[in-house]
Amino acid sequence: MKFKDKVWKYATVMVVLLVILNPEMAELALFIDAIGLEMFLMLLEVQIVAIFSVFFSSKIKPAYIYVKNFCLRFLTIVSWKNIKENPDSLMLAVPSPVMLMNALVVSTLMGIIFYAH
Repeated sequence: MKFKDKVWKYATVMVVLLVILNPEMAELALFIDAIGLEMFLMLLEVQIVAIFSVFFSSKIKPAYIYVKNFCLRFLTIVSWKNIKENPDSLMLAVPSPVMLMNALVVSTLMGIIFYAH
């Protein structure tokens, strides 16, 4: 409970400092005073969720559908018909924990390489 109180105290101090340092934010200060800091932060969260959902539906979902269609077209092991006929071939379609760990290491290294350049 003390952690939540500290977070709200620091959030309030940050908003007050933002208003003090930027006099153009006086209208925002009046708005926050009218609806409360909790309601204001909830409105910001709703906007972030709305922006993320638009980004997800326009960028990530088409990429996912493309990868799924590519895998279904070229990896015939993944089709339900082949899985029902040969359930032992499912082991080839499911990545092992070692493959997952290798992917994590490679993705970390790629981030370091791109950050360095």
